[in-house]
Amino acid sequence: MSKHPTYRTEGAIERFDERDTVFSREAFVWGSPNEVEYHRRHPERIEVDRRLAAFINAKTEEAEKAGPDVLGPGDRLGRAVYESLFVPPAALALPDMVDGEPAPVEVVWPPREASDRIKDYASRLGADDVRIGPLRQEWVYSHRGSRPFFHEGYTNSPYFTGIPDGYQGAHYGDPVTLSHAHAVSMAFRQDRDLIATGSTRAVDFEVGRIYAKGALASVQLARFIRSLGFPARAHHLRNYLVMLVPVAVDAGIGELARTGYVVSRTLGANFRLSCVTTDLPLAHDSPVDIGMQDFCNKCMKCATNCPSQAIPRDDQTLVHGVWKWKLDEEACLLYWGRTGYTCGICQVVCPWTKPQNAFHRIVASLAVHQSWLRRGLVLGDDIVYGARFKAKPVPSWLAGNE
Repeated sequence: MSKHPTYRTEGAIERFDERDTVFSREAFVWGSPNEVEYHRRHPERIEVDRRLAAFINAKTEEAEKAGPDVLGPGDRLGRAVYESLFVPPAALALPDMVDGEPAPVEVVWPPREASDRIKDYASRLGADDVRIGPLRQEWVYSHRGSRPFFHEGYTNSPYFTGIPDGYQGAHYGDPVTLSHAHAVSMAFRQDRDLIATGSTRAVDFEVGRIYAKGALASVQLARFIRSLGFPARAHHLRNYLVMLVPVAVDAGIGELARTGYVVSRTLGANFRLSCVTTDLPLAHDSPVDIGMQDFCNKCMKCATNCPSQAIPRDDQTLVHGVWKWKLDEEACLLYWGRTGYTCGICQVVCPWTKPQNAFHRIVASLAVHQSWLRRGLVLGDDIVYGARFKAKPVPSWLAGNE
């Protein structure tokens, strides 16, 4: 445990604008008022954003124009996987799914008891690790940038009761205000064998499955807390207002690593996040120091194996007031566009992503407590598991004629 997170800051931390994320920019409709206004402010991003749109949006549009008779069986299977797992969670992004009015009567527990109850509840909902920390305003997006947006005030009770009072982010570019005091971070483990297939429909399946699981759990937990009489807002793949990685680091899920992800002592880098922010009085967990800042300096395995070279090999840089290894998000997403699937190579090659058996628990303990052994442990990982990524086969139930 550590009193403070292990990332270093310098000066004021600048809040991040969600409109600057690659997932917001790749979704632009070119020529629309939002796109024109954004690139008026950021003309330096026009070229790369056109490439993002060409790789991501055009691929989908071409598939739709081609029709089922032109698409090959492998394309149709890959698209079926994506549609089945990434589209349904959008229903969990509706304003009254992620947010709403709390019940009029509060159920009050001492903060430590409340934290224990909330963590037990989230674990029963499927989270593999649950930690609670403060919600720092620096990790709240300054403006809304990613879909979905809700301009209409329609209702369809009981499935959609309308936009709750005070709902944040109903329009692109809306300033975001979120004053909740606490954040419940939830981590969901991915199947390593599926992620280890490289950049395939098996990875799409597993990433989509886990994101959907995290979305449902966050919505359920937020509604549970609101039913106890306290404000609570879910944040997941399809609708969030906070930066999940630093929120999770502050809560003690793990440490910020070279990949730009959180690395956990028990889950490695092979998991996805969702969270719930709330004003329910809760006791906080402590941040952790498992030696990741030093370990990542002695291990380049993720950067060496990254097919897009998006993970830096050099030192940390100052980004919005935080010293970190800065991922090249554009290169990463463009690689996804070229392959047509998501990629989790960096997650599975990380030496911390290992089965939770007695041997690996001992090795993890050595890595945490014996800094002088870390370089040797990396070399040992290379010997046992290989220095270079070797893709596992796509399982037969997802295989198809390509």
